Amino acid sequence: EEESEMEVEAAAAARVAAASAAAEERRECAICLDDLSAHPEARLQPRNPNGWGATHCCKSLFHYRCLHTWLNDDSEVETSRGKEKINTACPCCRERVSRSTGRMLG
Repeated sequence: EEESEMEVEAAAAARVAAASAAAEERRECAICLDDLSAHPEARLQPRNPNGWGATHCCKSLFHYRCLHTWLNDDSEVETSRGKEKINTACPCCRERVSRSTGRMLG
């Protein structure tokens, strides 16, 4: 009985390790969830339609176009301090960021 429990635990650990390795290998845009690893040549190429990079604040991965759209959305929300722009922060860690995606991604 102990051996079968150990085998089950070992099999579960192997599945978790395999899933973790696959997730690490697959890089995706945190906004649109497209696979960035399909375009490694586009890393740090903001003029490339598939260009992508990592944020300086939390190292999350984004397409330049997705992050640009996110940061330049002029939608506002009513707060206790009056109307404020919604998208003035990193979509992942919520740290306040520059509207320039060129300065935000590295």
